[in-house]
Amino acid sequence: MNYFNPKTAAERYANGRPDFHSNTIMHIKDYLHLDKKLNSALDIACGTGLSTKALLEIATNVYGTDLSPEMLKLALQSDKITYAIAPAEQQPFADNSFDLITVSSGIHWFDIDKFLIEASRLLKSKSWLVLYENHFISEMIGNDNFTHWFPDIYLKKFPSPPRNDAYAWTNENLISKHLSFIGEENFKNAVRLTKKQLVLYFTTQSNIIAAVESKETTYEQVEDWLNEELVPFFDNDDTIQTIHYGNWIKYIQRTN
Repeated sequence: MNYFNPKTAAERYANGRPDFHSNTIMHIKDYLHLDKKLNSALDIACGTGLSTKALLEIATNVYGTDLSPEMLKLALQSDKITYAIAPAEQQPFADNSFDLITVSSGIHWFDIDKFLIEASRLLKSKSWLVLYENHFISEMIGNDNFTHWFPDIYLKKFPSPPRNDAYAWTNENLISKHLSFIGEENFKNAVRLTKKQLVLYFTTQSNIIAAVESKETTYEQVEDWLNEELVPFFDNDDTIQTIHYGNWIKYIQRTN
């Protein structure tokens, strides 16, 4: 199922996902040595447009696509961004249209081989496919117990649904698609959150959306449980904690 298609999931996503994307885009700008804006960039699986908006920092004409109409209804609007509903593996654009394609925290939901063939079709010669992920690594500054709470309590109650995490990003897999793996970056983003904001973030994860959509629980029940569980990590409702998210970026280039 598309965990981010329900209206309730889209609304929570729009309000609860941290905006780390500008920092990642600056890493991309430096890695690709961009001294001027690219002409055209496409953000696939754009969700509510946080990752799409960030592309305006390095591209003049920006496009965002997503499979969820509910997500796109809530996408950040700009006269410089064009949105469209489309699956990652079948995009509504002509061959050789883009200088850059990005995917933020979405590649694990794709049919990856089909997507890579489509991305290769869309890219101009020697242009870039950049995949990146801002993932929860359960590091709270000054509280080591939080690192254990996330896998030992949270993930056991709300396990992650199946996803395509095992893809081998090797040139052996990419060469037939006229793509080449060039390099990878790994770093952390520091996000400051209150307990309320952290609870909301958790309810944007596919773990909890899957449980709600399967009628195992409700968002209200999840929020009650999270509020109780997180008490030891927040002195009061106004307490702000700094939490590290892991960020990786994979740089892939079209070879011809």
